[in-house]
Amino acid sequence: MPRPPKHVPPETLGGRIRAARESLNLSLAKVAAERYSTSLISQIERNRVEPSQESLEFLAEKLQLPLADLQILAHQQREAVSDTCHDKFTEEQLSVALELLASKRPQEALDLLSTVSMAQIQSLLRWRLAAVRGQCYFHLRQFLSAQKDFLYAVTERPEVLPADQRLVALELHLHLAATLRELKQPNAAFEQYTIALSMMDATTSLHYIAETHWGMSLIAFERAKKPLGATHCPHYKESQLQLALKHAENACILYRSIRESLRAALLTCQIGLIEQESGKRDEARQHLQEVLSVWTPELEKRANAPELQQRGLNEVANVVSAAACSLAGIELETENYQEALNYVQQAQYAGQMSYTLRKAEASIMRGRVLESINILDPAAESAFRDAITLLAPTDRLAAQIQAHDALGRHLLKKGDTKVGEVELDIARSLSDVASAFSSSSISVEDETDEITLKV
Repeated sequence: MPRPPKHVPPETLGGRIRAARESLNLSLAKVAAERYSTSLISQIERNRVEPSQESLEFLAEKLQLPLADLQILAHQQREAVSDTCHDKFTEEQLSVALELLASKRPQEALDLLSTVSMAQIQSLLRWRLAAVRGQCYFHLRQFLSAQKDFLYAVTERPEVLPADQRLVALELHLHLAATLRELKQPNAAFEQYTIALSMMDATTSLHYIAETHWGMSLIAFERAKKPLGATHCPHYKESQLQLALKHAENACILYRSIRESLRAALLTCQIGLIEQESGKRDEARQHLQEVLSVWTPELEKRANAPELQQRGLNEVANVVSAAACSLAGIELETENYQEALNYVQQAQYAGQMSYTLRKAEASIMRGRVLESINILDPAAESAFRDAITLLAPTDRLAAQIQAHDALGRHLLKKGDTKVGEVELDIARSLSDVASAFSSSSISVEDETDEITLKV
């Protein structure tokens, strides 16, 4: 049993017994008499030991207390001890789960946490459990489940946190922001990044600051690419592109300062896309070709050396695929179709060693290039469908929407109006799914069945 505080609360079993003894002016020895030791009575009063039914009956008679009252207090004490032990066990599970996440074993961490019931732990632990479980889903790219846990954690977390839990809260808002962005909820994601920035200070790791700037850049860039309309004028697009570039440059500088060269390379790709959207194709092409010149040889080195393949091969391939795919887009704009196809081929090659998203992006780009060369080329439709097939088992709603929209528009251009409209309807329905989840939350009952930082 845990050691109690020096002051024993009067509403506890021990406090009630002590108060009764003192009101009768009885010493511990007088109460114990010849039946119990004074040490035992003292420990009962201090809630260090759980009294037996026999000793409860003895104390009730000796101290003129209702036995029923003492039995209720004893039951409450047992429950409190049980809760304390359960919470301690949950804390240990959380610690192990975090270690598993750090070693890139999210499924094992999730399996461990799945044995814990939210309803059986105190609220101060519930939000942390949900936050860590959400991280497991996030790393497994199961974004809908991640969002559910993150929203619950945000709702449950107290406003005032002890110092050792502030980092958990910061990571929670960053993960929720990234999840919302993946689920095509840019405004909600931007709000979460803003909250995260407000929680940062001089002691915050530069990695977190860089991550926040990166996310805000991606959102501003997506806003800038929206079709011009009543609410999106040319000035709005320009301002969003400037905001996206500012955040991307800040993030790139920060990643370079902490020697995270792969992330800095991805930010360079992002800067290239922003420059392309701003009409600065030559600058964009130069940035992207610089990335390829550095990382393509590294990719070949790792791909051909078995002892190096487990050391970041997929991350290097991720950078190469992203840069090549972006360059293909630039060449497509300038109608250099053969050069665009060459870059697509490079993007697909690297994508096979990278992530599903990169493979799908390369397939979509291949479809766009092929349809520009010959709208009737069946390989174009096949490329779009390949992307849809790749993304179908995932929770990457934004990418799924893009793939179905690309196929739908392609089919309309070919004259397959009916089938094309079906694909566009799927894209719209996926957008509705994303919107529906934007206000979702989880309860304990459910469980049981513009801000910038100078650099």
